[in-house]
Amino acid sequence: MITELRLQQECFVWHWNNYPKQRGLFFRIKNEGTNRISGAIDKASGVVAGVSDSCLLLPDGRGVIFVEFKLDKGKQSESQRNWKNTLADHSYQYYIIRSLTEFKELCKKHGL
Repeated sequence: MITELRLQQECFVWHWNNYPKQRGLFFRIKNEGTNRISGAIDKASGVVAGVSDSCLLLPDGRGVIFVEFKLDKGKQSESQRNWKNTLADHSYQYYIIRSLTEFKELCKKHGL
């Protein structure tokens, strides 16, 4: 069975291999502590609850897309919904991706 992390890895590798000139523009946002101490340090240094899994910077300064990976039945947490709403309030793009096919379509939609 695929996990959200595995889906994220598949999308990253696909993007890396298919868009070599854009390497570094699609990246994971590390947003989870490994224990209570590192979590407290992360929070004190700017980690925000609910931030999306990844960020895709469009080439030539065309924009920023935030990507959340969920499996078919996966649901956003309250903090993830709040993050999505914050982004919408500031006109940023946010997508929930549930498959490699959806990620490929997202890339195509944005002219990659």
